[in-house]
Amino acid sequence: MENLGFRLVFLAYAAVVVAIGFVAWRRKRVRSLSEKGLEFWMANRELPGWRLAISLTSGWLMLGWIGFGMSQIYMYGVTGLWILPIPWLVLCIWIIFLVPYVRRVAAVSLPQSIQHRFGSGARITVAILSILIFTAWTGAELFMAGSLLEGFLGVPARLVMLIFVLPIIGYTVLGSFRAIVTTDLVQFLAMVFFMIALGWTAISEANSATGGEVLTAIGNSAPPWSGEGHAFDFAFLGWVFPVALLVGYLPGWAVEQDLWLRIQSAPTTREARKGAILALFSIGVFVITIPTLVAFAALVVFPPAGGAAHEAVGADAYGIIPAFILRMSPALQLLMVLGLISCQMSTVDTFANVTAMPMSFDLLEPRARRGSRSDRAKVTRRAQWISVLAIVLGLGYALVSESLADVYYLSSGVLSACIAVPVAAIFWRRANASGVLAAIAAGFVGTLGTYVLEYHTAIELPDVLTGSRGYLYVGTGVVLSIFTLIVVSLLGAPPSPAQRAAVLPQPAEHTTSLEPVSEGDYSISPEHQAVGERTDS
Repeated sequence: MENLGFRLVFLAYAAVVVAIGFVAWRRKRVRSLSEKGLEFWMANRELPGWRLAISLTSGWLMLGWIGFGMSQIYMYGVTGLWILPIPWLVLCIWIIFLVPYVRRVAAVSLPQSIQHRFGSGARITVAILSILIFTAWTGAELFMAGSLLEGFLGVPARLVMLIFVLPIIGYTVLGSFRAIVTTDLVQFLAMVFFMIALGWTAISEANSATGGEVLTAIGNSAPPWSGEGHAFDFAFLGWVFPVALLVGYLPGWAVEQDLWLRIQSAPTTREARKGAILALFSIGVFVITIPTLVAFAALVVFPPAGGAAHEAVGADAYGIIPAFILRMSPALQLLMVLGLISCQMSTVDTFANVTAMPMSFDLLEPRARRGSRSDRAKVTRRAQWISVLAIVLGLGYALVSESLADVYYLSSGVLSACIAVPVAAIFWRRANASGVLAAIAAGFVGTLGTYVLEYHTAIELPDVLTGSRGYLYVGTGVVLSIFTLIVVSLLGAPPSPAQRAAVLPQPAEHTTSLEPVSEGDYSISPEHQAVGERTDS
């Protein structure tokens, strides 16, 4: 029973996180989202800065994304840094400056903030797109969990996925967002150990394989997609490649609903900014630096040959992490599998939560709040089960998935073009509803259309774009969306002063209360020190 120890580790960890969810359920002070506060989605806005930083880092320690990013470094060399590590680092710095702007948005969800400026049609459209994007991300992380754990648990990947979601459903239903950020504390500790041990093993193995000449050996390696002599070539795919990725990635990642929920969940702007600064350090170390070093170490420990990845890491190089784990002692392997489980549960619960939010808060609850009191209470209770539905939808997607690449590239492009641009339009006084709806349509068609052109046609490109073929669609939709927003808004009627002020009150701290706005909906109410909060911008 060589897999027995790993199975026991999984069962023990599952029991711990479900128990945490039960404790969070028992300690809830606010039960009704519709009537009293933001407990279900924002933990009543009580998270201190250090908890916010840990929660952000745990949410970013997503082995689907990290494993994919490592594979791209292995396949390209340093050119692969443009695909995830560099954009992530830029985003972490960017978040610190975004904090006060996020705190000014007097809305619970991003689609709701869109509605305040641009109407219910824009809200519904953005909510549906959010559901599609984060369902795909939830499924991708479950797919990675199955791929990474099947060998250790000794069961097929699809069965791993089915078992994996059960404890997540348990603590999500019991404790909602508070349980998610509480389990993040446990998961963070396990993941820190996991990343340190993985980095130490990878560097030690690389030193042994090269006699201490690691950098020289990496420089002489032949990454499968770039070839010998290009391991340290940042410009292998040309300068358009990083520009397309930064334009396509950063706007969408900056407006991810899970990021905004966490920033809004702090009691003050000062605490939120403190959390963002601490997160820059922890994400920089555990999400960016260590995985990057591990990926480069893999180039010399598991050297590619003949334009193909080493069999130990798999054809797409998604197996770098388990390949190094298998070189550890049996006892350490048990602890590393615990880290794997922690990483993936933390990511899946985060993405499932932000998949469920637009389903419940943006599509169902506005109608219920226009109904009877009992109807509103019923929809609030259903929010828990909608969270379960989000996990099940992600599981369904994972069960039919075969690859991760298109999931991350395509969904990130749509996120930037169809959600980030409308969110940014909130801060542009001239933007109107027609411009935003047209921008969403143009961004969606531009992203998917360019994807089809790049992958399914033999269209010729100018020399400057040739190296970036297959990646241009990530940024093309964003450019088209911005252009359309500007043109249509300037040609149309300007928004009224009331519309411009609807979502951006004067800078002030928010309370946990929900105030009614148009169409029976609710938003965060801005208050000053009179309600017991410190105002700091």
